[in-house]
Amino acid sequence: MKILTFLLLIPLLFTDFAKDRMIVYQGDKYKTTFDVPYKFIGTYKGEKSGYVTFSADGTGEYKYDIFGYAPASCERKTITFEWGFLLDDNGQITKNSRQYGSSYPLLLKSTGSTSFQGCRNLVMLDYILEKEDGLHISSSDDWRK
Repeated sequence: MKILTFLLLIPLLFTDFAKDRMIVYQGDKYKTTFDVPYKFIGTYKGEKSGYVTFSADGTGEYKYDIFGYAPASCERKTITFEWGFLLDDNGQITKNSRQYGSSYPLLLKSTGSTSFQGCRNLVMLDYILEKEDGLHISSSDDWRK
């Protein structure tokens, strides 16, 4: 029984429990992480029906307010994705200073049949904007946490 238990545990020794992942965007690989302060986790939404949710496990959902121009083959449904904040060369979360506060670039990689910009892009670059009045999403005018 002990040998069987040991054999079942061996794969765990080789499993990477880190919350970092590589995401390819426009042909380049970027190291990202979803090991971020809890303040970034949750749902950002506005006055209409659109929203984006970042879950602590590195997954999320994105629902457009207005889907826009997309081919008929692109289902107009919620996009499921994996996400990660960009890391700099020192392994730190990239943070840009702005006049209003800070911006944090992150990549969203579609994991379902519906993807970003009318099913034209598997990966989308977005930003969480940290302002005095809270956290906002740059891809939507009014989405905030």
